[in-house]
Amino acid sequence: MHIEDVLESAAELLPSSGAELARALVAKGDHAAALKALAEAADQHPAPPRFWEFLTDAAEQLPGEPEAAWYRWRTTEALRGYLRIDLTLTTDTGIAPIPPGRGLQPQWDLGEHAVSSYRAVRVAALWLEGEEPLRSGGRAFGRLLPLDDAHWHNLMPGDVITLRDGDRAVGSATVLDVAWPDAPAEQQPAPLPAGFGDLPLPPPPTQRVRARTHTEHTTWPNPDCPVQVSALIPGLRHRYVRVMRENGSVGQPYPCATHAEFVRRVSHERPDVDPLDPAEIHWDNQPDVWPAQGPRPGRD
Repeated sequence: MHIEDVLESAAELLPSSGAELARALVAKGDHAAALKALAEAADQHPAPPRFWEFLTDAAEQLPGEPEAAWYRWRTTEALRGYLRIDLTLTTDTGIAPIPPGRGLQPQWDLGEHAVSSYRAVRVAALWLEGEEPLRSGGRAFGRLLPLDDAHWHNLMPGDVITLRDGDRAVGSATVLDVAWPDAPAEQQPAPLPAGFGDLPLPPPPTQRVRARTHTEHTTWPNPDCPVQVSALIPGLRHRYVRVMRENGSVGQPYPCATHAEFVRRVSHERPDVDPLDPAEIHWDNQPDVWPAQGPRPGRD
């Protein structure tokens, strides 16, 4: 496809308000600026993987365009999800500087945030933000693409994970944000062939749910509280809510910006839990304060 067609195909995947500037730049022949405008618009309006594939294609058609690798990375993020982190290296790591962009697939110790009782070490590709390498004792922001993402879904903003080099801890990272793709919609069963409508249906399969052991519950901050709300972090638009279901399983962190969103989420996951009862909720800090509205009215 010609680059103008590629950019237009990408623009069609954004709301019209986010694509207007890019279309105007394409009309002027400024393809590089249009590409940048589309990428910036997608930061405000989450885009599907196909959008980032179009941007990758367009970047590869522009001579000297340095962002093709970044758009390819964003394609994978849209497909699999990602974590954004604040990474600090220890002062005596003895490892080579970490280059900006994608250069490593390091190991991470999830520690107490693993889904079982042992200290799991997992692999996640790292994209280091900024223009400068990260050296011993330095600090930078980055993004992670877990290779085994199911083990990372319990992490929430404010959690701390450890960067490892073999047996050594060489850095630590605070989770700033998490984003996982929506689960696919449940498919409806296919209709029965003609003539089979009067036959009795087989009974639905019995779901076998294994109750978690006490050891598996040790990662939950307060066994008496089935709901956990992450720490309030300045600059983040949400607090993340996790709910322990009655069978002991834990749902994925869910972003809530207001008290009303929090109540809806808890009521959906655990109708038996009163979201207004402080004995049922574990707050990592600042109870009943929400990024979009501040303290809940009426709280002492």
